[in-house]
Amino acid sequence: MKVLLLPLFQFPTGHSKVAKTLQDHIISQYPDAEIKIIDFLSYCSDKLEKLVSGIYLKGFLGAPFLYRALYYTIMYKQHPFKLQPDLQVLSYYFERKMQKFLDEENPDLIFCTHSFPSGIISSLKQKGRYRDITAVNVYTDFFINDIWGKRGIDFHFVPHNEAKEKLIKKHHIPDDHIFVTGIPVHSAYHLPVPFKKDDRIRHILVAGGNSGLVNCNFIESIQKVRHIRFLILCGNNEELYSSLKALDSKQIEPIGYIDNPNEMNQLYNKADAILTKPGGVTISEALQKKLPILVHTSLPGQEEINLDYLLEKNLVTVIYDRQITEQLKNEEAILSLRKHIDSYLEKITCPLDYAIFISIKSTGRRTPDTVHSLRAVPTIK
Repeated sequence: MKVLLLPLFQFPTGHSKVAKTLQDHIISQYPDAEIKIIDFLSYCSDKLEKLVSGIYLKGFLGAPFLYRALYYTIMYKQHPFKLQPDLQVLSYYFERKMQKFLDEENPDLIFCTHSFPSGIISSLKQKGRYRDITAVNVYTDFFINDIWGKRGIDFHFVPHNEAKEKLIKKHHIPDDHIFVTGIPVHSAYHLPVPFKKDDRIRHILVAGGNSGLVNCNFIESIQKVRHIRFLILCGNNEELYSSLKALDSKQIEPIGYIDNPNEMNQLYNKADAILTKPGGVTISEALQKKLPILVHTSLPGQEEINLDYLLEKNLVTVIYDRQITEQLKNEEAILSLRKHIDSYLEKITCPLDYAIFISIKSTGRRTPDTVHSLRAVPTIK
């Protein structure tokens, strides 16, 4: 059995993290499977990937208002959007590239963790091509943008019941082709949190340092917060890591790029709360750990749409720097957050392993009896 996992871009993203999570789950149950994680944009052209990823990063971080306008025009439209001739040419180009790619790889099963390859594959399958390949959407935000393929996709792993209802009512996807798995997170984050003593130093995990959350004003403000130690994830931002290290502050601990989920889980276990941007995967990891989630800022586009949903469900709290200590001391607010987190997690009705099992079974490949017997027990709604 050959499985392709399709995120987007070469640099680490939530899409690539979910692809790696799926890879680990599949390997654990199907050790003989051939699994590849491939960035389709890089397959088309390395130069194109560098160009598009550069525009994405500069637009996302450097020109948020422009990025927002583009996002709501193309990715999440309020009104029907008709492809202009130049975009139709691009669509034709990418479909031809995808056909060449699929002919070369000849997979049995494809998991799309980004909407771009999903939309192309769905279009091809709706035209009657590659119907022998099972295609699965694995959504990595708390909403479904307009680029994701719908009717040409065989299965959908959705973040919540509202997303399932939208696929059924708006796109007429069969109920039994949609699995409410939540946004997939690594199995390490499902482990219980060790007991924490009340008299210890409180820790806040700060995620998003690599994408602009941690700036001079932020650093200055958190150094004024007493009795709290900030564990700041710097990602691949070596300049940020070095500058924080040079502060030699007892309140700030910079942490470099972490690729190991078990190491990351230890940080989650150490934290009393997480301060982050509303990215789908990071938020889902924190929800699984039942951490109070504090949102300091959000970028336009997918983050602000995620935030709207999270606030509607009372899963996060938007705060300013001066409110950090107050929020941690507000036991009633923290209990309320955890109550809503529990409610959200209870509505994730389908184990990821079971959804993967059904996807693989649809290819006609033999599936382990152990997975079927273990995962067929829960009621899938």
